[in-house]
Amino acid sequence: MSIGIRAQFTNGILVPLDPLDLKEGALVTLDISEEAEETVLEATDRLLSSAPAGTWDSSPPDGAANYRHYLYGHPKEEEC
Repeated sequence: MSIGIRAQFTNGILVPLDPLDLKEGALVTLDISEEAEETVLEATDRLLSSAPAGTWDSSPPDGAANYRHYLYGHPKEEEC
């Protein structure tokens, strides 16, 4: 059985944030990954705002729709 739980590390002990459906004394294996301190949106905003002024002025407005054109030279897609 494998379950994912959230826990807080307090005074050297991992304390589960929700009750666990385990028998007392059960042996478990932990795979620990630290949660990100910022959301993807916050990280994106931080990275975009760290670029020098005017960096995005020359970016093509259809870059997402036509990335194949700009990266690989494919014909541009027609707008929907």
